[in-house]
Amino acid sequence: MSIGNTRRATTLLTFIANDVTTATKTGSAVDLEDYEGDIALSLDAEAGGGSVTYAVKLTESDATDGTYTDVSGAAFTTTGANTALVEQLVVNSDETKRFIKCVVTVAGGTGAGAVSVLGLASPKYG
Repeated sequence: MSIGNTRRATTLLTFIANDVTTATKTGSAVDLEDYEGDIALSLDAEAGGGSVTYAVKLTESDATDGTYTDVSGAAFTTTGANTALVEQLVVNSDETKRFIKCVVTVAGGTGAGAVSVLGLASPKYG
């Protein structure tokens, strides 16, 4: 498959918008109802300064405003202190609940680095 076909066959999803992360944050719920199969997620974390680390994971729920629990096996490697990280993670949308949120936990001080998590998903009817 060419990159052009991949681009047309996938949708870009924002789990955490690129922003300087100074404290623990939770992204908005992403509704997976219209997607199927694997979602490739990409974490891009800038060094946070000092001894700051970022632990980034996915949580799931049946309802957008419901109780969210961790998605099994869906956590990125925790960044080292004052270390940048780019990493990919794959989650199968057919094996998760309908709504997904991304949680970034800042430890070791107040963060000062930009963090983003984006995903590429395949529409069910595209």
